[in-house]
Amino acid sequence: MLAFNTGFLQGGSAQPADVLALLQGGSNVLPGNYRVEIYVNGDLNGRRDIEFKQEAAGAEVQPCLTPVMFKDFGIDLLKLQNPELLAPENANRCYPLDTLIEQAEVKFDSARLHLLISVPQAFMQAGVRGYVDPALWDEGVTAAFINYQFNMRRNSSGGTRSTSKYLGLQNGFNLGSWRLRNESNLTMNEGQPTRFSSNRSFVQRDITALKAQLALGEIYTNGNIFDSVRFRGAQLTSDDAMLADSERGYAPIIRGVAETNATVEVRQNGYVIYSTSVSAGAFELTDIYPSGSNGDLEVTVVEADGRRRVTRQAFSSLPVMVRKGRMTFSVAGGQYQSNDNSQQSPSFVSTALAYGLSDDMTGTFGLQVAENFQALNFGIGRNTPIGALSVDITQSASKIPQQTDKGQSIRVLYAKTFAQTSTDFTLAAYRYSTEGYRSFSDHVQDLNRDLTSTRMGRSRARLDLTVQQSLGEKQQYGSIYLSASDQSYWNSSTRSQSISAGYGNYWKSLNYSVSLTHTRNIAERGSASSNDSQVALSFSLPLGSTAHSPRATLRILRDREGNQNTQAGLNGYLGPATNYSFQGGRDGQGGNSGNASISTDTAVGRMDLGYGQGPDYKSLNVGASGSVVAHAGGINLGQQVGESFVLAEVPDTPGVGIISNAGVTTGRNGFAIVPNAQPYRLNWVSLDTGNLGADIELEQATQQVVPRRGAVVLARYQAQIGRRVQFILRQADGKKMGFGATVEDPEGKQSAISDPYGMALMLLKQDKGLMNVTWDGSTCQAPYDLPERNKELNYEQAELKCKGN
Repeated sequence: MLAFNTGFLQGGSAQPADVLALLQGGSNVLPGNYRVEIYVNGDLNGRRDIEFKQEAAGAEVQPCLTPVMFKDFGIDLLKLQNPELLAPENANRCYPLDTLIEQAEVKFDSARLHLLISVPQAFMQAGVRGYVDPALWDEGVTAAFINYQFNMRRNSSGGTRSTSKYLGLQNGFNLGSWRLRNESNLTMNEGQPTRFSSNRSFVQRDITALKAQLALGEIYTNGNIFDSVRFRGAQLTSDDAMLADSERGYAPIIRGVAETNATVEVRQNGYVIYSTSVSAGAFELTDIYPSGSNGDLEVTVVEADGRRRVTRQAFSSLPVMVRKGRMTFSVAGGQYQSNDNSQQSPSFVSTALAYGLSDDMTGTFGLQVAENFQALNFGIGRNTPIGALSVDITQSASKIPQQTDKGQSIRVLYAKTFAQTSTDFTLAAYRYSTEGYRSFSDHVQDLNRDLTSTRMGRSRARLDLTVQQSLGEKQQYGSIYLSASDQSYWNSSTRSQSISAGYGNYWKSLNYSVSLTHTRNIAERGSASSNDSQVALSFSLPLGSTAHSPRATLRILRDREGNQNTQAGLNGYLGPATNYSFQGGRDGQGGNSGNASISTDTAVGRMDLGYGQGPDYKSLNVGASGSVVAHAGGINLGQQVGESFVLAEVPDTPGVGIISNAGVTTGRNGFAIVPNAQPYRLNWVSLDTGNLGADIELEQATQQVVPRRGAVVLARYQAQIGRRVQFILRQADGKKMGFGATVEDPEGKQSAISDPYGMALMLLKQDKGLMNVTWDGSTCQAPYDLPERNKELNYEQAELKCKGN
């Protein structure tokens, strides 16, 4: 127990009478059972009933912690080297943790019912970090939302004008553990009919016992073994995000160079899955979320003058590796769907399994069955000293009227990071298919083709490679990247090839890079082939020493015909949430061009504005993206939300910011949309209290939430709004009180403690009232009646004097 020497306290009073009573207390809780939230090394571990015991009279009340609980906290009992803890008969016996582990601490916050446990990392189990008890997974509140992304472009070129508009929508409705989702888009091009397209609609929920997701509706099959297909039906798929130390899925990064303020469109399987405006210069898109696990991404850059450059980027799964004894699975069944409503839609069943045979070996199995179609897959994946390697083979049998085809397809996948050379093979894949092999999509196409025509366009061999190499220690000589693909087809001389490579480095504060993109499409004999190449040299220099200093840029572009374009620009920030960009350019024919853009993130979304002009064109583009969320507390506008997100509520307190999200503040109803949260993991949501003002007081400024996948979780903060006053505490005879006097409201809630000068700062809800003051062993009532408020002061001063007997 701590003892405080009151002689060290100095101040305006010589009688700190209540200091011992306030500071020399031992236990802050009575013996008994309490439902508490347990925090281990700062992270929420679980919620459970804990018994607090007092072992002897006068002893401090301590929580009863058992070896079973220690394991749940992530403590490695073997590292404690105490055989007594491992004995089954002692599993529920109480042990003081701080005597078992040096520097371990157990504290109890009785006000919040939080048990705070601190354990040195050396005694924690490996692999437990980041895992959260499923009992804490929050399915969230009932809510409906719309994610929108709007782009409007107006072009004038060669005497003609055109206007195009695109609206992408991601709609959702959450009710209990179910999530309804819809992805759709609306395109409006001048001179063409307005077109609405719904990519897919489905409902989804967690299956906690299986660590899986159940989805019903228009969805995509898992693409780890068979090519992903779109279908209407049901699917049950394991979700590794529910596991500790899970491996996250591979997400593509799309790089390119825009010559003007351009629009970048990304399609997969014929559907537009992403569209955004980019400024002139190099761009890198990292927030692409493909709908299926397979299916190349078609990237179209629409320049301000109407030119379109189309490239393809490989997208496919990494080698399938799971831990020993762990199984991942996917079971799907339903009716095939394509973007052509005239095609047949056969029903099918598809399964895919991966099982950890050993610490470094995984076996895979897959089966697809439909009427007149069967496909069987076996594969093996292994972690080797030279990387993760998997090989699988698929046997297919397809029958259509008057013809039966059988064949095989073999696939080899490889991934490895070589730490010694800093070489990262993100994806290396090769697939070869015999002439008779049919994927399920090929089978459906055969069902719908004219039997008298020659079947063309089926894949024969394909090679994909993505590699990144750091040069020198800590990239002192820069880094290079390479992405390449080559595709050949049966019954056709057509061939598709693409390559993207680049080098980047810096010298002092100057960044420089060079990049090359090349796309080659070899057409059938008698048809024209296409080649498109571009080299870009870029320089960037900050004009200041701060993080938001403006940057000057210079970029030189040259294509395979020898056309050259030189661009100089300036970009920077007009605040933490607003950025701008200006570029001026000159082409090889002496034509001048200019581009300007500005973007800002606000509490209600993101807005973009850009203008470009060249020798024979003018272009204006306007963009807006954000979300509309309807919930029990009202309707809020916000930035685009992710798969899971948070509603932060500060009742009756608009304008409160969120530290982690620039521009996000609470609305008039006291709610803010925090756009992203990681499912099944601890997410800190912290309020920005720097601009709250003196008349607002938060009981807690930070909370942890653990959303389920797709959940909209609520983080509620308690705020007190009133008038900040510093009272000078006086006894009935007018003498000032000393340090340690407590001031309580009529309901008995403690409002303040006096400082050594007999002053107490508190937040009052009313301008007139009665307070209870306890000092020197006695309690008195002290009325107050404040004058009209002076809003220029952060706090006001007044006297609080005890009434006489």
